[in-house]
Amino acid sequence: MEEQNTKKDFHTRNLDIIAQLREKKMREQEEKEMTQKRKQDLVVKLKSRYVKEDQKEIKQQVSLPSINTPEQTSQKKEDLQQEQKMRIQEKQKQYLESIKTRQLQEKQKKEEMIQRQEIIKQSVKQKVLNQLSEVAQFVTKDDLLEQESGSDDQDTQKVKLKKYPFITDLKQWKKKQRIDDAVKVFIIVGGYGDIAKALIQRGWVKNPDSGSPCFDFKFTLHNSEIDYNNLQDFQIVNHFAKIICLTTKVGLCKSLNNLIWFNNVDRNAFYPRAFDLSEEEDFENFREEFKLSKAESILKMYLHLFKRKDANLIEKIKPQAIVALSVCRKILQDINELIDQQKQTAVITQKEWDILSKDDLNVQALAQKKHQAWLAKIGEVKPLKKKKKSKLEKEQDDSIEDVDEFTQQIIDVLQQFKNRFPQYQLNGVENIWIVKPAGLSRGRGIQCYKNLVEIEDHVASKGAQWIIQKYIEKPLIVLGKKMDIRQWVLITDWNPLTVWIYDEAYLRFTAEEYDPKDLENKMSHLTNNSIQKKGENFYKSDIEGNMWNQEQFSNYLMKTHQVNFMEIIRPQFEQAIIWSLQSVQDQVEQRKNSHEILGYDFMIDDKFHVWLIEINSSPDFSYSTHVTEKLVKEVSEDLIKVVIDRENDKKCDTGKFKRIYKAKSVLEKPASVGLNLCLEGKKIKKVKG
Repeated sequence: MEEQNTKKDFHTRNLDIIAQLREKKMREQEEKEMTQKRKQDLVVKLKSRYVKEDQKEIKQQVSLPSINTPEQTSQKKEDLQQEQKMRIQEKQKQYLESIKTRQLQEKQKKEEMIQRQEIIKQSVKQKVLNQLSEVAQFVTKDDLLEQESGSDDQDTQKVKLKKYPFITDLKQWKKKQRIDDAVKVFIIVGGYGDIAKALIQRGWVKNPDSGSPCFDFKFTLHNSEIDYNNLQDFQIVNHFAKIICLTTKVGLCKSLNNLIWFNNVDRNAFYPRAFDLSEEEDFENFREEFKLSKAESILKMYLHLFKRKDANLIEKIKPQAIVALSVCRKILQDINELIDQQKQTAVITQKEWDILSKDDLNVQALAQKKHQAWLAKIGEVKPLKKKKKSKLEKEQDDSIEDVDEFTQQIIDVLQQFKNRFPQYQLNGVENIWIVKPAGLSRGRGIQCYKNLVEIEDHVASKGAQWIIQKYIEKPLIVLGKKMDIRQWVLITDWNPLTVWIYDEAYLRFTAEEYDPKDLENKMSHLTNNSIQKKGENFYKSDIEGNMWNQEQFSNYLMKTHQVNFMEIIRPQFEQAIIWSLQSVQDQVEQRKNSHEILGYDFMIDDKFHVWLIEINSSPDFSYSTHVTEKLVKEVSEDLIKVVIDRENDKKCDTGKFKRIYKAKSVLEKPASVGLNLCLEGKKIKKVKG
């Protein structure tokens, strides 16, 4: 019955189309006749106007006074009549030529219109062919055999996928699309063509409506594109709810504080210390940390100058070094010593800070610097020339000879710092910090500073949420350039926590050489491909595409530093990944048919220690370079092997994905309902210097 109604509707639509075409043809014929009639009327009017003008001219000439004889007058009249006749003929000829020219122009326009129509027809035809080719991917071999054998029900074999926004049941959707119940349906949002290709090769069908609830598998760019409240248990999606506690700068900064509850690990061992500047308490903690690290950097600078035997600079910096040594000793004091002190004092007083920051920018100097930058921007003054690259970081030998008592005290204190504080290696002689906007990605809005007044001014003037993190001043430099490493990680379960790592990582380099003195040059400090490709030297780099694959880096480490990547670097990756995931396992909302692919960004310092920088959800799967093109194709196929194929066969091939962790026990979240968790006490007041 439904098929008969469909045929009737089709016949009715055809009749309507035929009637519309006939009506259009009649209108075109009427317009053509009207145009021809207007042309004829115009010819008649022009002829009569030319005749009247010539007759008027002849009368004027004849009426002029003349002293000629009658014979001359008669002759002149004949000449005028002859001339008039010639003029009429000439005008008629010109008119005919103008009509002919106009006809040629109309003919050309008509031909151009026909060509445009032909182009449109070809494009429409190509679109139809593309749609048919897409449909052909979903037609089974049996369907083709039935068509070749002359099946009467050939129309039902041509699967034309349409959008049905009002259908919410998958079985009904398949029935409407005339798809077998056994066929699986997927939705892809935001690109990911290689994932779609992998599913189609497995016989899956793509639902063209990205917002439809009818699917077996959905892969999206953003978490917000998944309706968790209405998900069916069998539906597979590529995000977990509440994952932002891990994949945002603020979330990661705060979540790692919880690691101590799951594993006895200090987050400072693998994550550079960071602070949320939108919270006043965190901002105040940062100010104190900045001042303390400034004292450490002064001691390192003094020691460096002593090694160089630069007496003038040593004498200049010594007053600051004396104060810095006192501050660092207070930092090293045992908690029991602090409790036993009769008078509680701040670790660093305002007087001490005034001495330590003597060479730093103050408010007046900052205002002048900003003014000079503005003048340079509008072209009033030339920008200051950049200083030559500093060689402070290139210390060849740690040994020091002929050490005096004061210098020995500095050496002893710094050795204690190295033994006690895991981030000692991060701190250099510049005390650089990196400011990141909490809500942006791909390197946008990031800036490096080494003056507290600049940081406070930047945060106050921009009016957004900012994360500040200790900058790695001594990174591993490869061919003169800074780099970071992108590592793909897959989570298939949060309870028990199950983690997979992809066996191939890739490196991203800066386009310009690393220079800790030039903090305004993003091409020297930020490795994001979206930033680097805008630089002048991006395509001039010795490193093709500013990227390396893992094999290239592994060979470089072994050849240059005799370091084995898989034995020294890779285990640190895995340990940092597991620790970071453990810190949020009670915050992310668990769901059995969900998974999450993450992009971990790591950096390595010059002592080959790995540092976690940030974690990205929905990492870039574009063919940005020859390196990523190869890897993205491989990881897309291997991802489907783990999340789809492995559901039916636990022993199936998982490609380059290797499972590195599965919790032995299921995490039970403590029930807080009905418990009195109130903490009583008074806040300890900070002692002002």
